[in-house]
Amino acid sequence: MTLLFLTGQFLAGFVLLVAGAEFLVRGASRIAAKLRIPAAVIGLTVVAFGTSLPELVVSLTASLSGEGNDIAIGNIVGSNIANLGLILGLCGLIATLAVKASFTQREIPLLIGVSVIFTIMAMYDGSIGRIDGLLLVAGLVVFEGFSFRAATREREFGEELVEAVEAAENIDDRIATPSQQPWFDVLLIILGIVGLVVGADWLVDAATAIARLLNVPELIIGLTLVAVGTSLPEVATSLVAVVRKNGDIAIANVLGSNLFNILGIAGITAVVSPIAVPSSMLMSSFLPMLGFTVLVAVLAWPKPNDIKRWEAGLLLALYLAYTVWLVFFSAS
Repeated sequence: MTLLFLTGQFLAGFVLLVAGAEFLVRGASRIAAKLRIPAAVIGLTVVAFGTSLPELVVSLTASLSGEGNDIAIGNIVGSNIANLGLILGLCGLIATLAVKASFTQREIPLLIGVSVIFTIMAMYDGSIGRIDGLLLVAGLVVFEGFSFRAATREREFGEELVEAVEAAENIDDRIATPSQQPWFDVLLIILGIVGLVVGADWLVDAATAIARLLNVPELIIGLTLVAVGTSLPEVATSLVAVVRKNGDIAIANVLGSNLFNILGIAGITAVVSPIAVPSSMLMSSFLPMLGFTVLVAVLAWPKPNDIKRWEAGLLLALYLAYTVWLVFFSAS
């Protein structure tokens, strides 16, 4: 197959992935609202999981294929790096991003801790095994359970959970309203699932073939092209949120996505099919992921708890520098 054909297949896979996630979230959210499920629960489940579905389906497809393992782990870690460097960088250049005090006290320290544990798991024996995966999924269940209990006890926490729905409403303001045409929303769910499955299959196949054709390691493709592509739902919702002066939603979106990438996507993928982790990933991805996470914490910590434009520019510049370095790293 020619490079032009593979590029077309790659892009078509991205389109199907993003469209599939959008259809699934829209349909499922409206059905959930029709069933009188609270907005906080919709935000914690349908929307939060739905915007991360591209990463999940791609990582599962790559891992199960037996030939795309590097794409699977590269997609997970690369998406976290892209969320912190690329998405926060772009959003922060548009407007200063306000960071709620609760983020610096809870979500950011939690993300740092989870990232460190994930790195130790991966580097200890060179894999994320089924036991590791079960521990990560258990961590996700505990986190979601704590968040839901907090939502019923404290108004502040409840508002934060509803932000997941508000982020989606930036794209479609009817996403959390009760379904008026259930048959149509069920159709959207079905089309969304088909789009996700087919899109992930096309994307992984094309990414693997392009890597071989250009003699580029699959890990680099996973850390860059695949990672950025599967983060498109987060890019869209975060950028629109900032344009509409809801910068705190962009922060919540990124932090929530990164936590779910590690606890949910890596965990579920490892339970289904253990993920081998190349030793080279410590330098090429895990340490950069930890570095970006700590840097965001350092930038957001000082009062008045925000990420200024010049700080966002620094994040974006470092992400671009990291991407260029990856090319030279792979060459060596």
